[in-house]
Amino acid sequence: MAPRSASVQKFIAQAHTKLLVYYLDGGVRTWYGRNNLPEGRFAADPRAVEIKRHDRYVAKTAKDIKVALLYDQHTGEEIRRFKNGAWL
Repeated sequence: MAPRSASVQKFIAQAHTKLLVYYLDGGVRTWYGRNNLPEGRFAADPRAVEIKRHDRYVAKTAKDIKVALLYDQHTGEEIRRFKNGAWL
């Protein structure tokens, strides 16, 4: 894997959440939270914005997901997990 650019490292450092997705086809992917809003606005609760965006992605691709784990990026604590078509 190639080293990450400075802008990607900054993006990851600013994320409040991380979604680790294990797909049915055997693939694995990590999605970092994105809390920016259009037109330069700032979210009152950026963590909630990120969780909502992760929820939307999981709902859209649920049929392809085996397990998805949502983590707090700073503490490493698991927030919740998606398995068998539902959040647990």
